[in-house]
Amino acid sequence: MTGNVTKRKPRLFYLDWVRGLSAILIVITHFNNPYLVEHPIFANSPFGIYIGSLGVSQFLIISGAALMYSHEDAEKLDLKRFYWKRCKSIFPMFWIAFIAANVYLFLRQGGIVAAQAPKYSVLLSVIGMDGYLANAGIPTFYTLGEWFLGFILLFYVIFPLLRYGVKRHPWITGVIIAILYVLTIVLYPDSQGMPSDLLLTTRLPELAFGMYFVRFIKKVPHVVGAAAVVLLAVQQSTDILKGNVAVTLVGVAFFLFLVWISQWFDRQPVRVAIGSLSKYSYAIFLVHHQVIMQVYTIVNPDSLGVSNAYLLFVADMLIIAVLSWMLLRVTDAVVAYVSRMFQKLSLIHISEPTRRS
Repeated sequence: MTGNVTKRKPRLFYLDWVRGLSAILIVITHFNNPYLVEHPIFANSPFGIYIGSLGVSQFLIISGAALMYSHEDAEKLDLKRFYWKRCKSIFPMFWIAFIAANVYLFLRQGGIVAAQAPKYSVLLSVIGMDGYLANAGIPTFYTLGEWFLGFILLFYVIFPLLRYGVKRHPWITGVIIAILYVLTIVLYPDSQGMPSDLLLTTRLPELAFGMYFVRFIKKVPHVVGAAAVVLLAVQQSTDILKGNVAVTLVGVAFFLFLVWISQWFDRQPVRVAIGSLSKYSYAIFLVHHQVIMQVYTIVNPDSLGVSNAYLLFVADMLIIAVLSWMLLRVTDAVVAYVSRMFQKLSLIHISEPTRRS
C-alpha cells in the first residue's frame, strides 16, 4: 500500500478481546471503589497493582496497537484526515453523554448545578480535558469520561510523531521513550501537581509497546506467554514490583497473557460477544461511572451481602449496556443529521425532459 490511501484491514480478534476485557476491568474498578473497598467482591489489587491501573494499562496498550494497525501501511499519514477522524470518534459521543448526564444531575438535584467551578472552565469539558486536568487540582465541570479521555487526546496529538519514529527509527525511538520514562520516575515528585501516573512520559512505554507489538511482534509465542504467566504469578505472591514500574511491567505482561490465551477463545460465539463489547467500549467508558454512582444513591453498599452485591453488579451492567446502546444510536443519528446540515451541495445537472406536444 503506497501513498496516503489506507486499505481497510481485517479486524484482529485479540484487539477486540483486550479492549472488551479492559472495559469490564474499569467497570469493576468503580463498582468496587470506594463503595465496597472494605469488602470488595472482586480483587482490588491484582498482581500488586490497583485494578483500575491494570484496566487503564490495557486500554493504553490497545490504543497504541489499534492506531498503529490502522495506520502502519500508508507511506505518509494524512494528518488532516487522521485528526478529523479522531475528533469524530471522540467528541460527538462525549458531548452528547456530557449534556445528558448534566441535565439529569441538574434535575435530580432540584435545579442546582453541582460542580463548583468557574463558568469559563466549561471549555475544558468541550475539549474533553476536564477529567484529566481535575487531577491536577484545576476546578472543572468534570462529570464523566475519567482522566483517560484527556490523556488519550494527548496521545492522538503525538501519534504521528511516534508512528514515524517506530516505523523509521524503532531502536532510537525506543531508547528515547525509555530515557523519558526513567527520568520521570526518578525526578518527578508525586506530591505536587499532576499525579505521575497520569503524565504522558510515564505512560509512553505502554502506548509504544502496543505500537511495537503490532508492527514487529504480531503474535505471542508459547514461551513468551508462559513467561508472562510466571512474572504475573511471582508478582502476585511477592509484590516485588512497586509503583509506576509495577503498573508498566504488569500491564505489559498481562497484555501478552491476554493475547496469548485469545487463540483458544477465538470462536464465532465468543467473537460476536467480544465484538459487541468492543464496539460499545467507549460508550460503556462514558456512562458507567455515573450509573454506578447513581445506583449507590439508592442502594446502601454497607448493607449488601456477597450474593446481593453480585446481583447489583449484574443490574449495573444491564443498565450500562442499555444506556451504551442508546448513546451509540443517538450519536450516530446526531452525527448523520449534522453532517447533512453541513454537506456541500453538489452541482447536479438535470436535463429537463423534452415535452411532447
